[in-house]
Amino acid sequence: MRRLTILLALAAVAMVASVAVADAKLDPKEVLSVKNGRFYLEGKPFAEISFNKFDLFWQLYGILHEGKGDTQQYKDMIAAQDQALRELHEMGFKTIRFFALPWGIWDFRDTYPDPVKREKIFYKAMDTALDLCDKNNIKVVYSLGAGNFTDASWKDGKIVQGKEQLRDLIGNPNSENRKFLYQYIDDVVTRYKNRKTIAMWEISNEVTLTADVMPDHDNIVDGQRMPSLKDVSEYFDSVTKRIKKNDSLRLVNSGGSSLRPSQWTQYTKHKWGTDTVDEQFKAFKMLYGNTAIDIIDIHYYPGPKWGDMVIGEDGKETAMSLRRYMNMAKMLNKPLYVGECGTSPLAKDDPNNKQIFEETPDYLDSYQDPIAQKWVQRMLDEIVDSGVQLSHWWEYSSNRDVDQVRTSFDLKKGKTDPVLRQIIDANKRLKAKLRIPSSDS
Repeated sequence: MRRLTILLALAAVAMVASVAVADAKLDPKEVLSVKNGRFYLEGKPFAEISFNKFDLFWQLYGILHEGKGDTQQYKDMIAAQDQALRELHEMGFKTIRFFALPWGIWDFRDTYPDPVKREKIFYKAMDTALDLCDKNNIKVVYSLGAGNFTDASWKDGKIVQGKEQLRDLIGNPNSENRKFLYQYIDDVVTRYKNRKTIAMWEISNEVTLTADVMPDHDNIVDGQRMPSLKDVSEYFDSVTKRIKKNDSLRLVNSGGSSLRPSQWTQYTKHKWGTDTVDEQFKAFKMLYGNTAIDIIDIHYYPGPKWGDMVIGEDGKETAMSLRRYMNMAKMLNKPLYVGECGTSPLAKDDPNNKQIFEETPDYLDSYQDPIAQKWVQRMLDEIVDSGVQLSHWWEYSSNRDVDQVRTSFDLKKGKTDPVLRQIIDANKRLKAKLRIPSSDS
């Protein structure tokens, strides 16, 4: 692969560039750690309900990729991201989660192997994003995007699969794209490992959802070969070890998500069905029990029916609640992190949601609607009652037009203040429940 050859040939250049970012050694207390099942940050017990600011890097990268780094548009974007982070800090939040690759991996693949573009586009955007976090005393869960390294391309408004697909990346450690991924990890983690901005490294977003997704059809979705649960488990273990080879200090989480209610059945029986609670635990144990990953990581959007339904010990349907996930995490002796959570608004005028609103007419369709507070409170109460130490709500102050059309997901100071006050209060209640000193709340 030509891009891989170029990338490997220029590895030495990237390593030299990385030294310029930060030389000082970190105090282990400055990053997120785990002791006796508890999170610690800056040497103190830590717990928080905060936010995804997923587009922090995306937006900066996009403008630079278009060659507009010297325009007012870029200055305005920096100011907008700075304001959002400042607002989060002023409301008492200390961490965010964001995506560290552009949405279109094909843009990144054209940029990263070129040493000039790599510095002027990718690293300039990332340096700026992390500088803004430093300025506003915000630490980040840095989602590396490791599940995006395939040969897919964008042509005529469609994604076209290439020679190496997701199954090759995840299931074959000797694939060309796995080598590309490892070089990227080596470069990025080495460059930023001494920045106290990084709370922990995340492998990629929701790779678990790709496992055995079409068990009756050779696990091929839209022309792409998909991995098995075992493939994903081995991939998580190998990628975590590669990250830790470069940075032995920080924790590594997977990027979620929660499993499908039929995950173990799909893996073992190659068909759709409904798992038992015990079978869900077997799937989690495969992913997290004997792998190098430090954190059990889920995404949790219960919706109006409140949770994915599986078969309980009594043979009846039961929800996979946060308390169940917490119990599984304790059984595996690893803390639980909810990388994405929220009560997802649904558009009432979308015909796909007609039945939902017929069955639950008071369900929210906007965070600006007062009725949203009922559902938000239910979600927050479950987080606090279950004792999940760290979760990130989806999402705060997106600068994408698509997120602002109906404020479906977007929370923003001055627009959704009642909901923000609920989250701020829940954050305080969580700290009190877990006996975090009041000076840190």
